[in-house]
Amino acid sequence: MSPRYLAGDDGLLAERVTGALTGAGWSHRTTRHSSPTLHSDDQLRGADWLQGAPELFLDGAVVVWVFYARRHVQGLPVWTAHFTAGTPHEPVIAFATALAAAPEVVRGVESGRAALVPLADADWAPDPTDLGNTFWAPRLQACVSYRELPPEIADGNPLPGLPGYLAYAEVADLAPRQWVAAFSPSTPPDLVRAFTECLADPRPVERTTVPADAEGYLLYT
Repeated sequence: MSPRYLAGDDGLLAERVTGALTGAGWSHRTTRHSSPTLHSDDQLRGADWLQGAPELFLDGAVVVWVFYARRHVQGLPVWTAHFTAGTPHEPVIAFATALAAAPEVVRGVESGRAALVPLADADWAPDPTDLGNTFWAPRLQACVSYRELPPEIADGNPLPGLPGYLAYAEVADLAPRQWVAAFSPSTPPDLVRAFTECLADPRPVERTTVPADAEGYLLYT
């Protein structure tokens, strides 16, 4: 089915992302909430599945995956990336595998909007009220914006108000968000670009379950 940004996660977001990271050599253990937490060999990159203990929300949607990187094993994250339930697993996996493969992921805040380039290349429309910072999918049902983020999105840079990336999908204006993703200001743009490039890919994806709120907005092949 397509577009993939409305296709949901098929209830497999935990399993698919965990499988991709363990396949990339990350270690995996289960917390007391029966939720997976994964780390790179050096323990400096990690991902936590929070479904068993929801604590963070974006636009009313519960965050289920949190990714991070740090400079020292006991240090605080330099950046964080958050994905709510319902986020299509393909772009989350693209982000996760890019994180696992990248040689350096704690460079600090980098200026520019490189992660928006794949959206422009895929003919997503620039927002006329926020040119250069916000792009909309065809039919205005998905958006990625380079902007100031909610304060609950943790980042290691102490300066307030720095922009990061926020992405979401909604079937109609003022409808509940189908999913939300947020990347704190110090997240390397090339990792976010892996997410946006996959998100904007027009090729259909396989699903066994149609998200209820997307019924009537999807094409089937």
